[in-house]
Amino acid sequence: MFGLDDENSSQPSSWRGPSGFKVPFYRRAWFSALVALVLLILVSILGGYAIIVTPLRAKAETYDMDEVRKLEAASIIYDRNGDELSRIYVLNRTPVKIGDIPQHFIDALTSQEDSRFFQHNGVDYIGLFRAVYLNLKAGEVTQGASTITQQLARQTYGLMERSYKRKLMEAFVAQRIEKKYSKTEILELYLNRIFFGKNFYGIQAAAQGYFGKDAKELTLPEAATLAGLIKSPNNIEPIRHRERAKKERDYVLDRMVIEKRLTREEAELAKMKPVVTVPQTSDPRLSHAFESVREEVAALLGEERASVGGFKIYTSIDRELQQKAEESVKARLAEVEKRPGYEHQTYDQFRLIFKDWRAQAAAAVKSGQDTPPPARPKPEYLQGAALVIDNRDGSILAMVGGRDFVDSQYNRATDSSRPVGTAFIPFIYAYGFTLPNIYPMVQLADEPLGNDRVMIGGFTGILGEYGMEVSNPKWSRQKISAREALVNSHNSATVRMGEMVALERGLLRQGFKDFVKSAGISSPLRDAASTCLGASEAKLDEMCLAYSCFANGGTRPAKLHLIQRITDAFDKTVFQQDEASLQPVRAMDEVAAWQAHSCLDDALHRGTGAVSREYGLGEFPAAGKTGTHHEYKDLWFMGYTSAVTCGVWVGFDKQKTIFPEAFSNKLALPIWTDIINASTKGHTAQDFSPPESAERVEICRSSGQRATDFCYEKITGADGKERSVRSTYFEYLRPGTVFNAFCSVHTGEGLPADIASFHQGMTQSGEVVLPADLYRFSHIEPVRVRDPIIVGVDPYNSEQPVIRARPVNDDGSPIRRAVPVGPDEGGDPSAEQPVIRLQPPPRLKIEL
Repeated sequence: MFGLDDENSSQPSSWRGPSGFKVPFYRRAWFSALVALVLLILVSILGGYAIIVTPLRAKAETYDMDEVRKLEAASIIYDRNGDELSRIYVLNRTPVKIGDIPQHFIDALTSQEDSRFFQHNGVDYIGLFRAVYLNLKAGEVTQGASTITQQLARQTYGLMERSYKRKLMEAFVAQRIEKKYSKTEILELYLNRIFFGKNFYGIQAAAQGYFGKDAKELTLPEAATLAGLIKSPNNIEPIRHRERAKKERDYVLDRMVIEKRLTREEAELAKMKPVVTVPQTSDPRLSHAFESVREEVAALLGEERASVGGFKIYTSIDRELQQKAEESVKARLAEVEKRPGYEHQTYDQFRLIFKDWRAQAAAAVKSGQDTPPPARPKPEYLQGAALVIDNRDGSILAMVGGRDFVDSQYNRATDSSRPVGTAFIPFIYAYGFTLPNIYPMVQLADEPLGNDRVMIGGFTGILGEYGMEVSNPKWSRQKISAREALVNSHNSATVRMGEMVALERGLLRQGFKDFVKSAGISSPLRDAASTCLGASEAKLDEMCLAYSCFANGGTRPAKLHLIQRITDAFDKTVFQQDEASLQPVRAMDEVAAWQAHSCLDDALHRGTGAVSREYGLGEFPAAGKTGTHHEYKDLWFMGYTSAVTCGVWVGFDKQKTIFPEAFSNKLALPIWTDIINASTKGHTAQDFSPPESAERVEICRSSGQRATDFCYEKITGADGKERSVRSTYFEYLRPGTVFNAFCSVHTGEGLPADIASFHQGMTQSGEVVLPADLYRFSHIEPVRVRDPIIVGVDPYNSEQPVIRARPVNDDGSPIRRAVPVGPDEGGDPSAEQPVIRLQPPPRLKIEL
């Protein structure tokens, strides 16, 4: 076509193509591959955007921007009857206006958290890359990548998931917030919402909580301290971590210099200031019970969800019982402090000390001096705690964690582990009663015991009998039953019982440890003989749970709880106690539980707790045990009715002797009596019933053996007349228990005289004709029935011995019945009296 033939048109080729001709780059293979790669990336980006980003952006548009302004609403606490108890904020927060926040705090905050806050639109891309660079350079995380607006979005809408999707959502929501609110409004909303550690939410709560002042009064070092702890509040808060807080404060000051918010000289001067905290007292409207409710709500729902507030919290608290418990703890301990010669700090004395400290601290802060003000005084007065639980489901009816919540927020009812003293010994006996041939009639030696076998308060000498709760305890120096040892809290006899059932070579048996844990005491036991007398520590709530086993026939609630149900602002249930968690669990067998309970019943009414009658204990079925620790440092009383279990502890936070012979039945029992009396108004105390499987055996009170027809004691009534009263009680034994020993104390001595009196009254004659050789049979042991003589149902109780003495009432007074009288006996002689005349029986003629 152009006059070139084919030969001339063909040119030699090389790997570059035809020689003399350069192929354009866009026709080369590498360019095609690059274009394909770019197109693939673009398609992937567009696809990812369509699949991931677009839905996230669309979802971000659904968030209500008005929620940003909504802080926590008050939550309402209801008692077990649905009546309002109080209104609380689950989170400690007091909103303030931006005008009440000093400029140097805003400078410190933005220098540390978001230096380009006033330039970006919610997402700081430059700050993001800079934070990554600085963190890599420093080798640690020194700056966060989230802006203040992003943090506000995360806190408001609960965007807590750790994922890239959450980060994208956070960015989109932050941009929407920036469009709706001004920078000033965002700062105010952020500073009122953010967490500052130790349950302080918002700048005002943090300023008051750490420095005892309002936010507007914060100094430059204090402002830098608060700004520095935002990134990790619980790990940097200045009360517990003063050095960490100072390090972060100084870093914030350096950042302020870099951002030109502060001169180097000002920063160095501020660094020289010590980190001084002056925490403000807690809200006096709160109590240990309400604080426990708040903590439980936060634990159940999570603090972020709880921060929304507006909940209706239905608790198990009994309003009247709670009020009575608080009043009794305060009033009874105030009486103790008025004792002549009381040597410790009193509640009234601490009020004056605290008042003086507040004045000194306020003066120190106002003067701006560099030296720290005096440390806040801690109460050293006598403390007390009380807890009442429902035996059925473990719900807490009343809780007193101390005498004054404002002075000390420490909850001694749930958090304090103290030696339980002799309040622990029922578990020694209860464990023994689960073993074969160990029952309340088992005989124990009541005589002095060397302290080297127990090592309480020393290694030598004789073990004291402080458990008996009397001024001058004595040993009987003879055998006593396990029942009497527990009822009257004999220390030496209890240790011997422990050596018999709970100890092996001076260490606790594993079976006993498991038994105590199953009962509800999860605190570890000291692996020593001293544990038999309560040297191991336990918490009051654990002891209440364990004692409920005796009230419930060997079962106990699975756990204790304060909150029954929680609903949100729209009455939607967000928490409900699981029905399965309210079911009882078996801790010990019913026979052992009954035997221990019957001993505790005696302990309250005729043993170490008998003085409860003087404190006004009502006439209803109840049982309980005193608990005095060595040297009278910790005092307990644990007791129960069929409906509730109540525990009381008295002592000092720093363990020391209250006063010599400060027995628990003098200090703890009066409080318990007040509370248990009040509990019967809404929680009726029913009679306790023995287990159906147990065998009932009549026991002589004097010998602790099976009763005979002769087990009577002579008592003198109010009228001066002497009467014979049946001196027995009934024990319930495990089926198959071998116990055939009959009373060896009451042998029938003096019975002929009784028969003679009876015969004289019937015959008007004192003459008694008896066989002349009766003495020949006095050495013969009478034949007694050892085993049942009737198999099956015995509707007439034919196996029971026939009472051969005049029946009397419980108080010893005779039961009135018709008796033969003479014409001149009884009544008004002027009145006509019915006369029954009987002929005397014929004389017996005995031929020898």
